[in-house]
Amino acid sequence: MVAAIAAPAEITRNSEPVDFEKLLSDLSAAFIRVSAEEVDAEIERWLQLIVLAMNIDRSTVVQVDPADGIIYATHQWAREGLDAPDRGRRVNPTGSFPWLTARILSGEITVISRLGDIPPEASKDRDSIRRYGNKSNVAIPLRVAGVVVGAVLFGTLLSERAWSQKEIQRLKLVAEIFGNALERKRVEWEVRRLSAELRQVSQVVTMGELTASLAHELNQPLAAIRNNSQAALSLLTAKSPDINEIGVALEDIVRDSIRAADTVRNVRALFQRGETKMSSVDVKELLLDVNRIVSADARMKSISLSMRVPDSLPLVRGDKKHLTQVLLNLVLNAFESVCESDGPREVGLIASSKDLSRVQVSVRDSGKGIEDKIMPHLFEPFFTTKPEGMGMGLAIVKSIIENHGGRLWATQNAERGATLEFELPAESDRQSTA
Repeated sequence: MVAAIAAPAEITRNSEPVDFEKLLSDLSAAFIRVSAEEVDAEIERWLQLIVLAMNIDRSTVVQVDPADGIIYATHQWAREGLDAPDRGRRVNPTGSFPWLTARILSGEITVISRLGDIPPEASKDRDSIRRYGNKSNVAIPLRVAGVVVGAVLFGTLLSERAWSQKEIQRLKLVAEIFGNALERKRVEWEVRRLSAELRQVSQVVTMGELTASLAHELNQPLAAIRNNSQAALSLLTAKSPDINEIGVALEDIVRDSIRAADTVRNVRALFQRGETKMSSVDVKELLLDVNRIVSADARMKSISLSMRVPDSLPLVRGDKKHLTQVLLNLVLNAFESVCESDGPREVGLIASSKDLSRVQVSVRDSGKGIEDKIMPHLFEPFFTTKPEGMGMGLAIVKSIIENHGGRLWATQNAERGATLEFELPAESDRQSTA
């Protein structure tokens, strides 16, 4: 039900017109730049700006717990002296807002200019709205990855208000931007959670299930980010003079989301069972792929991850899945080492070729190093210094490298930490000796 609405005067704040299109552009740009940790605070900051710009009284983001259907407030802002729902406060919709909740979850925008607009069958909702002090309200469904998870509510408590179609469309765009931001936050935290699980898997060969889960969990939301970004571009490009800058930023989001989806597919493919597939492998591309996979983990653990690769390297002949497994294992081991030491957390990926016949890859860390008594046994099967380790990770790495005609070794760094390195024959050299 959308109530009949009279055409209002231009939106004002302090008697001066507000450029709402510029406000929307700034809103979209703001969420491009914030980190996952800053999303919640940024949503509340913009709730305040929108409330003031539209000359209304409060705004609240509510979500529905899928486990029990209970509604709870996640973000809110109200003018001084006016009540707002406590964050986390849980309300049973069947007892308070059954009609409104049903409309929200079905994806319908609900506009109430006055309590008399509420139909007779929604008597529970009318009583609850009156109890909470609302005079007028707009409820915009909140979609995350295309699924309605709650609503963004905009309302007045001091007087009734008519809502124009233009205002409703603007508020719909605000809810879409909030939904995109919450989805990006969920994706980033999910990547971190799954990455933490990945680090705990000691055997490279057991990573298949985890990476398949990663792909399943992230492909759909990343695709949604891409679609929503394209929608935002379509809505914003015809507006204010600053749209060009916003357009460029949103194009970056689209491009990055496509790349992220490709990375997820690649990660899943790395550990799928199947025959070894030998092909030409660009070592620089291999390092870039691994760098993208572990970069979020490095940021979370405050690890300085660097990469030094020449512009041109000979190609090697190998199975890209297996070689990526090798590099991931060495990098994750380096991460563990630097996190267990008290010094700087630095990990470097280095590739080089002294001649055109071989390519060398090094993973250098500033961690605790390798004890002399351990060094001779480092690559032996079932040898481990970890309480819960199985001692197979580096043994598998050694086997993969040797099956590619290469060799693997470890050295202590002069100052601190260790370097694990492997060397592979270049493709031309391998073919000539075949």
